[in-house]
Amino acid sequence: MSARCSSRTTARDVVWSGTCSKLLHLAKFAPHRGSTTRHLIVRTRVILNRLPLTENSAALAQGPIASSDGRLAFSAQKFADVTHYLFRYPAKFHPPVARHLIEQFSKPGETVLDPFCGSGTLLVEASIAGRNSIGTDIDPLAILSSRVKASRLRPASLSETTSRLLENLEPHRRSAAEYERRQFEDYDDASLKAQLTRKGLVLPAIPNMTHWFRRYVALDLAVIKRAILSLRNASAPVRDALLLCFASTVRRASNADPVPVSGLEVTAHMKAIDAKGRTIDPFTLFENELRKACVAFSAFWEQAQPRVRSRALQADACRLSRRLTANVDAVITSPPYHGAVDYYRRHTLETYWLDYAATLEERLKLLPRYIGRAKVPQTHEYAATEAAAPYLLSWEKRMRRADRARADALKHYALSMQKALSEIAQLLEPGAPAVFVIGNSRWKGEEIDTSQLLSELTKTLFVVRDRYWYPIKNRYMSYARHNGANIAQEHVLVLERKG
Repeated sequence: MSARCSSRTTARDVVWSGTCSKLLHLAKFAPHRGSTTRHLIVRTRVILNRLPLTENSAALAQGPIASSDGRLAFSAQKFADVTHYLFRYPAKFHPPVARHLIEQFSKPGETVLDPFCGSGTLLVEASIAGRNSIGTDIDPLAILSSRVKASRLRPASLSETTSRLLENLEPHRRSAAEYERRQFEDYDDASLKAQLTRKGLVLPAIPNMTHWFRRYVALDLAVIKRAILSLRNASAPVRDALLLCFASTVRRASNADPVPVSGLEVTAHMKAIDAKGRTIDPFTLFENELRKACVAFSAFWEQAQPRVRSRALQADACRLSRRLTANVDAVITSPPYHGAVDYYRRHTLETYWLDYAATLEERLKLLPRYIGRAKVPQTHEYAATEAAAPYLLSWEKRMRRADRARADALKHYALSMQKALSEIAQLLEPGAPAVFVIGNSRWKGEEIDTSQLLSELTKTLFVVRDRYWYPIKNRYMSYARHNGANIAQEHVLVLERKG
């Protein structure tokens, strides 16, 4: 075992059993007087099985202690939600797994990097485990989510600020009777324009806005957004937390189905709900998100170590060395799956509402930097690049005969990950671990082994130290795609930087 790896064999069970009564004393925050705050606990059990080691890793020291048959199991039956679920994020890093890997492959006080930080799971768990952390991602919404969730906000400050915000919003709320009437009756374009002019509001330039939002809903969201941005004496971290709550509200108030992870759709399911009469009250939805945030940040305040530091930076993983120069002690990450989740499309509405893109042209500039896309244009720089890994070449050759687009997408994914791993290697000392939680994809019923693919692509920079797998039991993390990227298991590939 590497000197930097812990000998622990079980994940630490953590449960927050406090309440947020100090934060929820305001009438606006309590839907029913006298109601108690629920403890937010995730009950889960994750089982990891060790896969056979590769030839390269045989000479390395043994990994975490396992049973004689190589089975590694740990339990996290009482695991605190803290801030993990403030924003719905598909295929997220499972918190108990993140915590276990942090404790296995780093020490307290060290710095852990997640170059595909997504919703910020690694940063949150690192803060609780006493590690410094850096998270990078190309998606601006991912950076907001990661930065907010790993912020140790003082509960009293958040409570006071949210109270003032709700008081400011109170005069703008519609009556229950109007919201009931709006189930089947919306503004027309002229009425919406008049209301926007009278209130001095501007809507984001979302293409086909009225397909995604009812007009009155868009108006209400614009009111909430302005109230957040104009709130006085709010610290930047608290304002960011309010904006993340707003981002959650945007999706819930839209016509899009919040469940599918494949992208952004107004599904038949949502159309059927609307046809029966769907009440959409953005103010109540936003208030509910604020209430949830107060509970979450109170829990995180109690759990997180106060002296550790976390940072979230927008960066292209294939150009990581341009943003980061200092070495880190370990890399632990869950990179995008090949062709499984279209984060670019899924975050379209929130990206516009939060002003991360003002126009479609501005938004499209970011698209080529996303890894794992199901479709890649022929003009992409990797299209003409020769791949050197036999496993990739074999799959690409087979695919190209039947589905050129799928072959191009696999090649783009592999070469992008190879470039990212090259950048990651520059930030690690010899012997330092790089741990990847990855999912396999399928083509014509056959499984594409992502661990083998990455192992071959990085053999000049890393040696394979270990491989594990565990089943995904959370329904929101197990899903099917038309291209066969069905992720029912996740695999853990443990690499070690060569000397």
